[in-house]
Amino acid sequence: MSLILRPQVTASAAAMITLAAAVAAAETLRLDFQTAADIKWPNDVLVRGRKICGILVEAAIEGDRLQYAVVGIGVNIAQPFFPEQLIDGATSLFLETGRAITPEDFVAVMLPRLDHWYAASMSQADAVIARWGELSSSAHDCLVRVESLDGAVEGVTCGLTSTGALIVELANGERREIVSGEVKVRAVSA
Repeated sequence: MSLILRPQVTASAAAMITLAAAVAAAETLRLDFQTAADIKWPNDVLVRGRKICGILVEAAIEGDRLQYAVVGIGVNIAQPFFPEQLIDGATSLFLETGRAITPEDFVAVMLPRLDHWYAASMSQADAVIARWGELSSSAHDCLVRVESLDGAVEGVTCGLTSTGALIVELANGERREIVSGEVKVRAVSA
């Protein structure tokens, strides 16, 4: 599913759209399809440690204003199996529930949640961040390694900033705000 959004906000608010989409997807999977969905910062939704959903937001920025954002949400819905190279890292709604669910059925229940959390991301970012934290087992006290273009950082997660950056406390006590990178969870908790 892809959406084009045209919020009247600063460019820094683009990260909140990603968080809102992750919350909407995780809530839909949990509440409507009874799966143990878990958000991994910032845009992956996992079930039992396997990826079931990925979110990508591409934004057009002019000056300090967000002109538009294209939100892509990919959910593995009906796959009965995955290739051997993905079997340990991916799952689908069919594999988790045993139910045949159509993409249209999934979208019908997810769109109202996405609308709600997108609206909240524009006016109540703290509510989105709080709900994101509730839906993520790795948001707090989790040992992680974050790999980015600037190098790798290892530490313990300490939640999110008000703009959606991941806070990681390093072994020396320094706290870093991570705005992009691939997070690898090292242990369930530190």
